[in-house]
Amino acid sequence: MVKFLPDMRRAWFFTVVATAFSLLSLHTSVQAQVIKAAYVELPPYTYTDASGSPQGSLVELLAKVAADAGYTYTAESAPARRLFQGVVDGQYDLFIGIKTPEAFQGTTLASKSVIANIELRAWGIGGTPAFKAKEDLAGKQVIVLTGYSYGGWRTYMDDPANGVQLIEARTPEQALQLLTAGRAPLLLQYALPMARALKAQPAPDVQSTLISSLDCHFVVSLKRPDSAALVAKLDASYEKLKAAGALP
Repeated sequence: MVKFLPDMRRAWFFTVVATAFSLLSLHTSVQAQVIKAAYVELPPYTYTDASGSPQGSLVELLAKVAADAGYTYTAESAPARRLFQGVVDGQYDLFIGIKTPEAFQGTTLASKSVIANIELRAWGIGGTPAFKAKEDLAGKQVIVLTGYSYGGWRTYMDDPANGVQLIEARTPEQALQLLTAGRAPLLLQYALPMARALKAQPAPDVQSTLISSLDCHFVVSLKRPDSAALVAKLDASYEKLKAAGALP
């Protein structure tokens, strides 16, 4: 028995090593099946309810598509600027929203599927704002929501050469209050959040004009090793569920 002991030890050692690698591989595989998603507070699309849980039409859509594709997910709310940087850095795997922020160029992959369409409108008091292009903002005072890129228009507004005077609000409700108080003649805001704000704070004289329709996608960080495969699976599951009538 003694002369076989070294062989038994070697066999035991290799068994332990093989088991460790197997467990590590399994752990890595399980980790890869979890999507760390992030969203901005943009009800009714994405928002956090009173209990602290993520809600909204796009969160529900992500839940269905991710499950069909074989993934589970976590979802965390973050201010827009921190969220964008978090996606770029790999803190978050996925953003549910527009793919146009400057920070996302060359750092993310977006689904081919358009999962929602959001209207961006210009709002004013007493009449429909005369507004056709971002250049019409030059030299004007404009109320905006802090951190929003407005489909890439924020870059134009932030350029001092264009003379746009920005008044920032933290919520749609605050933005509406600033507009009705006369702090600026123009407010840029998405249609459904503004409709909710107007329902809570009726303002009959507020009128709007459509600026653009922004497409929403699953936007995946390139820091995630399987980013291309993840986008492909989400696209396939979205199209499958859409064709089956399981999605709005």
